[in-house]
Amino acid sequence: MVDILDDAAGMRATDPSDILSQLSSFPDQLEWSRATRAGAVPGIQNVVICGVGGSAIAGDVITDLMAPTCKVPITTSRCVSMPGYADESTLALIISYSGNTAESLNMYHDAIRRKCRIVSITSGGELERLSKKDSVPVLNVPGGNQPRASLGYLVGTSAAVLQGAGLCYPHRDLLQAIPDLRSYIQGLGPTVPTSSNPAKKIALALRHGVTAIYSPRNVRSVALRWQNQINENAKAVAFSGEIPEMDHNQLVGWLEGGRDCSCRPVMLMPENMHPTVRKMAEVTLQMLNERGLDPVKVELPGKDLVSNVLQGISLGDMVSYYMAALKGVDPAPVAVIKEFKKRIS
Repeated sequence: MVDILDDAAGMRATDPSDILSQLSSFPDQLEWSRATRAGAVPGIQNVVICGVGGSAIAGDVITDLMAPTCKVPITTSRCVSMPGYADESTLALIISYSGNTAESLNMYHDAIRRKCRIVSITSGGELERLSKKDSVPVLNVPGGNQPRASLGYLVGTSAAVLQGAGLCYPHRDLLQAIPDLRSYIQGLGPTVPTSSNPAKKIALALRHGVTAIYSPRNVRSVALRWQNQINENAKAVAFSGEIPEMDHNQLVGWLEGGRDCSCRPVMLMPENMHPTVRKMAEVTLQMLNERGLDPVKVELPGKDLVSNVLQGISLGDMVSYYMAALKGVDPAPVAVIKEFKKRIS
């Protein structure tokens, strides 16, 4: 197994779309957003970031990063309609990388009906057409990637909008974190041997069965991103959850029935954990180990929340890439999602 992961040329042969380059360009995509200019949006009382899939995860990242300092409530909506409180004081960020995502378009129409303050973020498609028709500000990001491999564009642009609105300074913080992110990603690449590559080591640990990723609430976007990337890139079943919530329900399933399933728990540990939550996580890991469930503990890289989130995302992206290599599958195609969209159309 190790030989496969240390064969960089062999892995590239199973990645004809070169999704590796797209994943590795995360810091470059964030850097691209430096030129984004978004105007002031006065009178905002709440923010709803609207999208699904690879577009919605940008909202989750922004929500995690903004939660400690944002002056107004901010939520991510994966739905087909705006929440009931949305009105003229709501800033609605409608995100659809392709511009043709049905759920995002539904939320766009509902936001128009509710007279929300709308900003659209897309690479084109129907969302761009509607926004121009309705004189809604639209910020275009580069197209041509898989939506899930365009996270930097979407996160950076969303952060610029919220910073321009005067709600907080997430864009500044993201841009300051780019050099450390770029340096960290270099240590995860295919030419870095398994013996010193944390992404390859974790991929080997997770190569069989179902992965369940847990994290504290302040970095839940990282756990969800790991889940989504393992689902789509590695074509494997994965789920995510939160600690300490899981200690009040899922822990029973793990400790009283988990030994009968082919599952592997993963605990993501950021630098900044509340002492109570860290103690709960450590005790949870101890109990899982005592029952022979062999959990994977991952101390998220970085020295603060922003670097924990960004570097933790890159670590998970590369874990999913190496899991795909271990299975010998092309990480890029998502044929069943295309089939699903064709059926609902």
